[in-house]
Amino acid sequence: MNFKVSQMERLSWKLKCMVNKYTNYRLSTNETQIIDTEYGQIKGVKRMTVYDDSYYSFESIPYAKPPVGELRFKAPQRPVPWEGVRDCCGPANRSVQTDFISGKPTGSEDCLYLNVYTNDLNPDKKRPVMVFIHGGDFIFGEANRNWFGPDYFMKKPVVLVTVQYRLGVLGFLSLKSENLNVPGNAGLKDQVMALRWVKSNIANFGGDVDNITVFGESAGGASTHYMMITEQTRGLFHRGIMMSGNSMCSWASTECQSRALTMAKRVGYKGEDNEKDILEFLMKANPYDLIKEEPQVLTPEEMQNKVMFPFGPTVEPYQTADCVVPKPIREMVKSAWGNSIPTLIGNTSYEGLLFKSIAKQYPEVVKELESCVNYVPWELADSERSAPETLERAAIVKKAHVDGETPTLDNFMELCSYFYFLFPMHRFLQLRFNHTAGTPIYLYRFDFDSEEIINPYRIMRFGRGVKGVSHADELTYLFWNILSKRLPKESREYKTIERMVGIWTEFATTGKPYSNDIAGMENLTWDPIKKSDDVYKCLNIGDELKVMDLPEMDKIKQWASIFDKKKELF
Repeated sequence: MNFKVSQMERLSWKLKCMVNKYTNYRLSTNETQIIDTEYGQIKGVKRMTVYDDSYYSFESIPYAKPPVGELRFKAPQRPVPWEGVRDCCGPANRSVQTDFISGKPTGSEDCLYLNVYTNDLNPDKKRPVMVFIHGGDFIFGEANRNWFGPDYFMKKPVVLVTVQYRLGVLGFLSLKSENLNVPGNAGLKDQVMALRWVKSNIANFGGDVDNITVFGESAGGASTHYMMITEQTRGLFHRGIMMSGNSMCSWASTECQSRALTMAKRVGYKGEDNEKDILEFLMKANPYDLIKEEPQVLTPEEMQNKVMFPFGPTVEPYQTADCVVPKPIREMVKSAWGNSIPTLIGNTSYEGLLFKSIAKQYPEVVKELESCVNYVPWELADSERSAPETLERAAIVKKAHVDGETPTLDNFMELCSYFYFLFPMHRFLQLRFNHTAGTPIYLYRFDFDSEEIINPYRIMRFGRGVKGVSHADELTYLFWNILSKRLPKESREYKTIERMVGIWTEFATTGKPYSNDIAGMENLTWDPIKKSDDVYKCLNIGDELKVMDLPEMDKIKQWASIFDKKKELF
């Protein structure tokens, strides 16, 4: 997804980045700590949070070999042990990607690192571990303190881990030829490797290897779900939190194999459609050239069918020892080991606000709502999207979201909330209910808006002054970022930070996301949702905490009705 940023905003961001670098420098102490890992010793540093709490920071810890040279596009390999003490006092390179401010390629292929943060390396009792997977459409993002500072979590007795993984074509190229050993999903396999590292090493940081929670937002939420349904991770963690994304989302998987040739041609390949030749060419291509041309790989027809990116999680064409996605997601969910672990899932109250800038850039997307045929889920639509049943289903979608004859921007953003996020969440829940009994699933709805906390993603999408709780807004209340500021502890924003971190860490600790110790939750009854619920109950996180009927339920049911004649696909 492209962000349009003014020159003034770019200058403002550069200034804030400089200030953030100074702040990070100022908050670092001279006290270091050496920890043993299975690959060698590492040195971290004691830091201070913006609220003057101390913690230990171990960054740029390698959990795999650098995926360069012959390892490009391949499954990750265990890191090579080192001698001496490795300096892990500062951040690692981010994965190769397009910088969403400058629009220029940035990052390094040598990117498979994770960070560990804790305020006590020798606690009396081993602490719950929280492993965060960042989002970013599987094409951008990083795990460093610029965006995911641990400051708020460091008030709690937990160990926080943030993980980087390969993105875009470098992380998700998929080829059909078995002898080439590039079946795809290298980025997901990176995440698996990181979780194995955590399981083997986190006890040395005071973490409890028998109490590990994986959580993520957007593509990170979908990644969390992939980690819950692949056999590769069985036994590696014990709870999952999916924020605004799961593997049932239309954008969370794509068919990659047919796009390798187009990708190669975009960077100068002149040969035939031969995967061996294509791979040899792509192995030598400049990674920045690949990332620069990647957005041009999708055809107009694919974009019309709401394919959001050319390379991402995919069903692997053949199985290897590292295979993460061996069959369609719906089939994997039916027997997934992760169905048996407690789960927290939710969305923001206005996810579709994310698409406001897209509609302004491409006004024709609003006009599409005159028929809504492009929003009929692909498994229910004919290839031409003109069959009577497809049109009938499109009419149901239109009736749910278009008030009059002429669709509006608000209609479009509301539809996007359901198409990309809310209805896929419902499909996930129903699949889980159908194949698991008794495992708790808690539902939340983040509905806190503020003019004081600056949400960087919202600004990049559509500027300042826009109201509504958009996709990714909740991240600002879990992690410190370069646009955050120190808040008065009596402010409504600070109280929301305390509540969010309290709920997330309580769930990681006990498997239940509630406690009378969390302000506003005293005597609140928040039960897991059940298959028998006609309307889901959620915890609405606004100025106050309130258990309520999910407000979006009526329109979710309208979406569900389009599967009435194809319930086997639901």
